Amino acid sequence: MPFVQPTPHNVSPNIGNYFIGRGFAQIQLPGDTAFHDLGNITLFEFQVKPTMLPHFSSRVGVRKKDFTAVTELDATLTISMEEFTARNMGFAVLGAVTGTAPNYSISIMSNPQIYCSFLFTGTNSVGPQWQASFPVVLLTPQKAISLISAGSGAWGTIDIQGDVLFDSHSNAFGTLTTTDISSP
Repeated sequence: MPFVQPTPHNVSPNIGNYFIGRGFAQIQLPGDTAFHDLGNITLFEFQVKPTMLPHFSSRVGVRKKDFTAVTELDATLTISMEEFTARNMGFAVLGAVTGTAPNYSISIMSNPQIYCSFLFTGTNSVGPQWQASFPVVLLTPQKAISLISAGSGAWGTIDIQGDVLFDSHSNAFGTLTTTDISSP
């Protein structure tokens, strides 16, 4: 079989662009000197949600859309965490965590606005590995916390949402980066 030069992943078609996502997430709270791992996450989603304002021409009997403008930019992160650490539980109950190992306490709903910087690092072995960095994210609980696995034997999760906010220092919402892969 002759040698085939690898194709950069930004060129299609290329089966090297198929993707099975894996990775880990880290956050840095105000006052932290470094990013901290969230532990095993089973879901990381990023959704851009622009608000559109359509324009319709009124020059004829049936109005026709002739233009659409973007009037607002919004984005969210959705994260499911499997590790029930005091820090992760604090995010789920909007609480401040106090104490030291092995004893921690969380004052429920004492921290209603939890801001952080968020970093996702792709570790997948199939497809391009993407990294996502968001300098300002407001975390909010997404679902109820179940401290009993309802007979299903399923692993428990802590589900949070992050509102991705515009960072005036970097003049951006965040960045996605990747490096070319060696494609088949």
